[in-house]
Amino acid sequence: MVSLAAIAPTRPVKRLVSLSAHKDRSSQSHWAAGVMGANIVEICLHLGAHRTGSTGLQLLLCSQRPALRRASITYWGPERTRGGLLAGLVKNPQHLTASDISLGKRSCGRLRMELSRLEQGGAQAAILSEENLIGTMAQNLESVRLYAQVADRLTRVAPAFDRRALRISLAIRAYDLHWASQLAFRVKAGAVLPTIADLDRLVTQPRRWRDVIADIGAVFPDAELVVWPFEGWVANPVPLIHALIGRPVMLGPMGKPHKANASAPAAELAEIAAERGDLDGALRLASAGLGARYMPFNADQAWKLQEDYRADIAWLEAGADARVTYLNPTEGTFGGADMTEGSHHDGQERSVGNAR
Repeated sequence: MVSLAAIAPTRPVKRLVSLSAHKDRSSQSHWAAGVMGANIVEICLHLGAHRTGSTGLQLLLCSQRPALRRASITYWGPERTRGGLLAGLVKNPQHLTASDISLGKRSCGRLRMELSRLEQGGAQAAILSEENLIGTMAQNLESVRLYAQVADRLTRVAPAFDRRALRISLAIRAYDLHWASQLAFRVKAGAVLPTIADLDRLVTQPRRWRDVIADIGAVFPDAELVVWPFEGWVANPVPLIHALIGRPVMLGPMGKPHKANASAPAAELAEIAAERGDLDGALRLASAGLGARYMPFNADQAWKLQEDYRADIAWLEAGADARVTYLNPTEGTFGGADMTEGSHHDGQERSVGNAR
């Protein structure tokens, strides 16, 4: 069992003190509610983001369902959330019809009923993991904004969690690798390779993780927010379960961590481009060599994107918002394996697949 103290950073102790205090308040409220004959389920809402190890964490949570049940915790992942539980609540807000709005309201009501059912069964917490609640990769790339709709989207689901303790978690990732991973995913799904203009717009788009976190906090002003960097925790996701829940939980046996839903490498995207008739793009990608990461940004673009990410990390390490718990895996250093392998600090790293 891994305690929250074991994953605490040295400097932002106050963040984890806040988490502990929240747990104490939550326990007291559960006890008080129990005395009155009603149990109140705490909501642990995992919002992703995309391409930050969310699928791997969901698979881990799924495999730990027996252990979670023993701790009176219910887990709802994509197999449940995309099976009708969130019907009408994940659609692009700009394309909502009256029918979509009505369906979303019914889904909020259904969620409240499901949570009441859990409370009657004695559950203490419910983990709900669905990254599409904050937006989609397609919308990010079409709007050239980082989760620009997060506030509008979450406002529609907020009534489902009214008057319940809420802990929200979000993983963030370096922008060069995050945008590259989204682009690779979309190209594999049928999109064309990005142009130079497309890449320039992604580099200069104004939204940062700090804005996403602020938008989430504005919709849920009483919630606690837990944020961690993908780079530091991708190889060790188990402590994230404890942080997500807000307390240590005795977990069952588990297999060796592995990448889930990994991005397509440059060579695979080169084959796709060739099949679609984009021979120039295929040649650029193929020149990277077998197994090379797809990286469309040149050295200057990648440096700018990484500087933006460093500013986000500095903000989080400095304390961010009083409600934000930042899980810093590498106190005194920046990032982890994903920021050393395939990064572009020296300005001489060759970019792979950069449009010309």
